Amino acid sequence: MVSRSRANLEEIQTRLVPWLQKKMPQAEGVTISDMKTPESGFASETFMFQLAWYEEGKPKIRNMVFRRPPMLPVFPDYDLRRQFLVMRRLEETSVPVPHVRWMVEEDPNILGTPFYVMDRLPGSTPPDFPLYHTSGTYYDASPQQRAKMWWGCLEGIVECHKVDWQKHRLHFLGAPRGGTSTLDGLLDYYEELIKWVAGDEPQPVLEYALAWLRIHHYEPQRVTFCWGDCRMPNTLYGAGGDVVALLDWEFAYIGDPESDLAWFLFLDWHSSEAYGIPKLEGTPSEEDTVRRYEELTGCKVKNLHYNQVLAPFRLGVPLVKIYKNLRQMGVTMLAEDAELNNPMTQRIARLLDLPAPGKKSEIIKVDDAVLTLQVRLTGPGGSDWHVLFDHGQVSIREGTVQNPISTLTMATADWEALKRGDLGKADATLTGKLVIEGEINIAQELLQRLLAKIGEKP
Repeated sequence: MVSRSRANLEEIQTRLVPWLQKKMPQAEGVTISDMKTPESGFASETFMFQLAWYEEGKPKIRNMVFRRPPMLPVFPDYDLRRQFLVMRRLEETSVPVPHVRWMVEEDPNILGTPFYVMDRLPGSTPPDFPLYHTSGTYYDASPQQRAKMWWGCLEGIVECHKVDWQKHRLHFLGAPRGGTSTLDGLLDYYEELIKWVAGDEPQPVLEYALAWLRIHHYEPQRVTFCWGDCRMPNTLYGAGGDVVALLDWEFAYIGDPESDLAWFLFLDWHSSEAYGIPKLEGTPSEEDTVRRYEELTGCKVKNLHYNQVLAPFRLGVPLVKIYKNLRQMGVTMLAEDAELNNPMTQRIARLLDLPAPGKKSEIIKVDDAVLTLQVRLTGPGGSDWHVLFDHGQVSIREGTVQNPISTLTMATADWEALKRGDLGKADATLTGKLVIEGEINIAQELLQRLLAKIGEKP
């Protein structure tokens, strides 16, 4: 049995090669190289690799992706086969998805868990962490390119809602459990999920939201195939900002398409203003997005407020488990009351006029502020220095400073790896190699600007 560790890529490669050889009997000399993990993601373990072989004496190469269940479960009924079938059947539609190969492998003797393999398409996704409004392809794009990426994702959502789910045999989808498309089925599932993630610990805001959602239950005007996790980081873009594929189908279901629209808008807020980060120029407004969705579908959006409450509730419940998993992994960047006071519970409280569970993050525009980032490098060659961000101008100074907005602590060797690009910011944070005290997401944006400044030096 293979250990559920992200560090055992060599062992995974060794065991995966003979499996691939059996799946490709015409191939000779099958090898795997350049296996790596993406920077973020908690719902599944994902590994990217290059597959090489010879066929009729000619060399062949294909970029691939391998997925299996997460190391620490976020949902009690995680179903790898479900997402595989969604992608397999969407290949018959206008929704762009990666091609999945063979079938889900369920023999535990191969890698210890079920897994499947799919093609890796060229392109990139805006990151989950750091937030895409502070780093990555969306951050680096022009305002015009950002608008193109945004509308491309929205058009992908609309394509999902046009899918004839009965014709394409997607009838097995419904609420995550129970096979029903009603809101009641969805809420029944999340009521059980709250009990599973929270145990005996009360979740007053989430529990109130569940009661409110039940009281204000409505019958959807349309029932369609829904992506379920429609957001920028689940959209693969080409170099020009065109959509190459829609990714991550764990939460696909048959239900009200307005919930997809609300989720898309909510997750953008969660990637920006929820943590005090202003939205980037070129990002369309909520009003323009709703209007464009109505134009593309020919349907009036009637229940947006309900689904705006449902969206942070849907993320807030599994987030309790994610926070617990992070603590179990030794990640120290969480506030003590994170399970009760987080952007999801704050959002719900504001929408339902509840007392705020904690202090709301103040939106800070780095280009309009004076901020200081303290850096502490430990171990051989260690030093203390700080960075002044004065209305967007960056200057590096020796020594310590009082009351920085955030403090970064790293071993000197890890800092050098971060500068070279050998260590990603997300992996550094989640593995504890980068410890952030203070405003975490502001620190990530400041770190991005600092690394860019260092990269400018000859």
